[in-house]
Amino acid sequence: MTELYASEPSGNQENGAEGGASQTPEGSEVKQDWKAFKEEQARIRKRQNDLKKTEDEIHQLETRDGEIDGLLTREEVFTDVSRLMELNKEKEEIQTRLEELYEIWETLAE
Repeated sequence: MTELYASEPSGNQENGAEGGASQTPEGSEVKQDWKAFKEEQARIRKRQNDLKKTEDEIHQLETRDGEIDGLLTREEVFTDVSRLMELNKEKEEIQTRLEELYEIWETLAE
């Protein structure tokens, strides 16, 4: 029972900065473990946020790519050479960006 009370003060050192140099090895280790745990949680949250942003951008680009495909089937578009070239250029840019995003997604999803 005295061991319980002896270890209790080291757990309360989070509240004050004055305990820095006088920490027990157990208290320091607990604090390092807690810090590592919080850092890992932050890395996981960042990865999840990056994955969501990547998925959202992929969805937007795939939607726009589909819209362009629909436009390219219209007579007023495929007979207008400048409009046709403009849409083809946009489609190529979308495909290039999608390839990049798919690679990023694969890395984040692991």
